[in-house]
Formats: sequence, structure tokens, C-alpha cells
Amino acid sequence: MARNKTKYKRLELRLPADHPLFRYPPGQRAARARELIDTAIRLEERLSEIERQLAGIAQKLTGGACTSTRKVPQKTVEFDVEAFMNL
Repeated sequence: MARNKTKYKRLELRLPADHPLFRYPPGQRAARARELIDTAIRLEERLSEIERQLAGIAQKLTGGACTSTRKVPQKTVEFDVEAFMNL
């Protein structure tokens, strides 16, 4: 795949010799490193969104927004024991 050099920048990265990235063959390491970096960035963005949503939920819970003030009428069942016994 030919790449336009104006669209890409080179990144020099130093890792420990026992880093898991070195388990990949030399021809696959750069592509795998790119994939892992892209995945980490997307994961960080998703986690930030989840944290934002959780903060909103926590705020609603502490503010009492989830408590209902509406009273639900209780149904009372009248049972006529005398009529039941005469069946």
C-alpha cells in the first residue's frame, strides 16, 4: 500500500524488550501498534462518555429525581366469610 507522506507522521516509540508487542513478527508490529493505539483512544472516549452518564445518573439519584411522590391507591378486597361458608 503506497502512502502519501504528507498524510502520515512517524512516531518513535521505545518499549521494554519483553513488551507483548514484540510477540508479533517484525513485519506486523507497526500495524498492530497502530491498531492498539486506535483502540485505546476509542476506549478512552467511550469510558469518558460512560463516566459522564454515570455522573448524571448519580446526580439524579442524590437529588431525589428518581423518587415518586405519586401515591398509588391500594386495592382492598372485601371477603365475606359468612357467604363463603354457606357455599
